[in-house]
Amino acid sequence: MLEIDVHEEYRRLGTLYEAFDAVLAWPDAQLFLRREDVSAWSVAQHLYHILLANSRMLKAIEAIVAGHPSVQAGEPNRAGWYVLRREDMMRGRGQAPADVHPPAAPTRTDLATTRDRSRHKYEAAAALLPDLPGRPGGLPHPFLGTLSAAQWLRLARIHSAHHLAIIHDVARLPLPHEPAG
Repeated sequence: MLEIDVHEEYRRLGTLYEAFDAVLAWPDAQLFLRREDVSAWSVAQHLYHILLANSRMLKAIEAIVAGHPSVQAGEPNRAGWYVLRREDMMRGRGQAPADVHPPAAPTRTDLATTRDRSRHKYEAAAALLPDLPGRPGGLPHPFLGTLSAAQWLRLARIHSAHHLAIIHDVARLPLPHEPAG
């Protein structure tokens, strides 16, 4: 059994949204930078991917809480347990599902629109937090097995931090430290 403090996961994901806003404010030279030695995607593409993927993960949480007909019994597979327990994703190991691939050249407007949609989903999820612990059933992830609502929330935070680290590597910047408390 994996205990997940959904309020803490939500808080930590919120600090990452602040970091996304900071990246979106970077000058064009940094925001649209691509360094093939680090990643095939540009900073902007990673940011777009994070925001789109978070919207999908937060939508999965909504569906589970609402008891959507596609909710099923199950649990994470071996890779899913690895990610959720270690709170880490290995670089260069996986391919993003096609439905969360970024456009080849996202614009600032694309990024701002996607950020606004994702932030709206994030803010709406706050009202669902009391229903997440112990909520039965889950929805399948393309690579990680069936995840519960709380596990989707944790995955959103882990995945966001994973890509934010890549963004900072592409830009050759140190990662900002998460505030204590």
